[in-house]
Amino acid sequence: MAAPLSSAEALWQDYAFLTRELAKFAGRQSWNMVMNLLDQRASLQQRLDELADRDFVVSPAGRKLLGELLREEQAIARQIRLARNQSQQRQQVALAYDAYSAVSPGMILNRGT
Repeated sequence: MAAPLSSAEALWQDYAFLTRELAKFAGRQSWNMVMNLLDQRASLQQRLDELADRDFVVSPAGRKLLGELLREEQAIARQIRLARNQSQQRQQVALAYDAYSAVSPGMILNRGT
């Protein structure tokens, strides 16, 4: 039977779960859910800060979990940057077409008169 989790360890496990879910929904570009998960993680982070129990973080299991979280955070950041770049590109294309459609063919043909 597994040993009961300390309060800090349980909170860190919850934080890790939310981070994995965050990566999943960021990959799907489900931004409302991403924002919801970020809010939940911020709440957990506040509870971890208030707890001020650093024993788990410095333990081998804690260091392993923090390493996994760091890799997951980097993957999330890449997904968000990719989505932002794609969104900016779509916006630039839309603006280019909007600018082109503002000029009617008659205006182009009547330039010289």
